[in-house]
Amino acid sequence: MERYLLALHRACNLTFIRYQRLNSFFKGDFERAWKANIKDWQQADLDVRAIKYFFANRANISPEKELAGLRKCGAKTLIHGTPEYPLSLTNIHNPPALLFCRGELLPEDFPSVSVVGARKISRYGQRAAELIVGQLADAGITIVSGLAFGSDTLAHRIALEHGSRTIAVLGNGIDEIYPAMNQQFAEKFLREKRGVIVSEYLPGTEGRPEFFPVRNRIVAGLSRATIVLEAAIKSGSLITAELTIQHGRELFVVPGDIFSKNSEGCNDLLVRGSAAPVLSGKQILESLEFHHLAAKKRIKKEIPMTENESLVLKTFEDQSEWHIDDLLRVIELPGTVISSVISILEIKGVVQNVGSQTYSRIL
Repeated sequence: MERYLLALHRACNLTFIRYQRLNSFFKGDFERAWKANIKDWQQADLDVRAIKYFFANRANISPEKELAGLRKCGAKTLIHGTPEYPLSLTNIHNPPALLFCRGELLPEDFPSVSVVGARKISRYGQRAAELIVGQLADAGITIVSGLAFGSDTLAHRIALEHGSRTIAVLGNGIDEIYPAMNQQFAEKFLREKRGVIVSEYLPGTEGRPEFFPVRNRIVAGLSRATIVLEAAIKSGSLITAELTIQHGRELFVVPGDIFSKNSEGCNDLLVRGSAAPVLSGKQILESLEFHHLAAKKRIKKEIPMTENESLVLKTFEDQSEWHIDDLLRVIELPGTVISSVISILEIKGVVQNVGSQTYSRIL
């Protein structure tokens, strides 16, 4: 299926609406969609432009070559509606039907926080980033940004320096790092499995100015909140800020010098009441109630769970409290093993006895 989705995307730009209509009409059989005739596409209610582009381009596109090209750059396809696709993106307007990914997105990458700001970031903005992003990264929060000059690259670097992970969203093909000066940096965090690069653009797609504002909906959509470090009145960071608001996510901005053009956008958002001022990363952790999340990540990192411990903990994902008798009934392990595991999890501070042999997961 993947090769035909890639070929469809190359032939007519597989927007979310086009993907939905093809998926519905051809019942998920994208090979059949690829090989269909024009009458089928018309019946599938595809727009005239998509039909025109597809049938003009299909003969020159090879599904096999498209898949080979994606694999060559070490990427895979995350398809909307599948378990691998980021859940946070499914709730935004016009999510990418296909998201190409280099590296592995991990469950602990979410919820994440996005960071954007000026390309020519001031020393004040740098200090604010070091404080705010540093404290979030210390808590294990994954940082999302666009790998651009200035604020973006700074946010990625701070995240990694503080032992957290980072997600970079490109506005060009998944096969090329832009700007080129970040090539070694990006390849290093991919190699060390400390970061991920994503893009909705196929290999070989050159970045165009209009792609970057579109890319920003993914930056905002991946995260629970966005931080704007610095922004002029007319800047890409403010586009991301507006998209964050549209997505119903939290928006934080760093208050700035009233005489600085780099802070005019941030201060305007504050005056209009569109964003909350942020003075530290700890403030965001408290505001978003991320403290338990941070503790959970820390424990998972510092205290590896055995297979039996993970099995018992998984039971608490479906129900927050369990009596010991119920645990013995639903978990396929000997009773003595379950009792021993519960005791160990209490020592580790992961579960607690809330009375009468009823246990609750703390994190």
